[in-house]
Amino acid sequence: MKHFIKYNLIGVMNTLITLASVWVMHQLLDWNLELSNFLGFIFGAINSYLMNRLWNFKSKNRKRTEAIRFVIVFVAAYLLNLATLEATVYALDTTWCKSFTDFISQYMKPSFFANIVANGVYVIASFTLYKKWVFK
Repeated sequence: MKHFIKYNLIGVMNTLITLASVWVMHQLLDWNLELSNFLGFIFGAINSYLMNRLWNFKSKNRKRTEAIRFVIVFVAAYLLNLATLEATVYALDTTWCKSFTDFISQYMKPSFFANIVANGVYVIASFTLYKKWVFK
């Protein structure tokens, strides 16, 4: 149970790091959404690996094997995130979503909202794979 609580605390930190990074790059600096999303995930992934290895799981696994597995999971979960991001951006741009998109636009760019949705998908996928395969 202790590992589960720590994992979720780290996950919240990673999510905040990712979303804050994307918000600064996309919302404030008006950088490209996909680049902002990718860099935000890199920042979150670095924190995730270090905090899970050192603090949560206190891993004694071979660093190289563990790091390779971590990168594989990160890439797979990120590709799932990117597909979700693009699908959500597409959906928000359709006429049947116009009223919802107009509502969201009062508070943020619809593309940033799409990033939040995609991040949720990433969290679920990566949590499962990190727990079952990388830091087992």
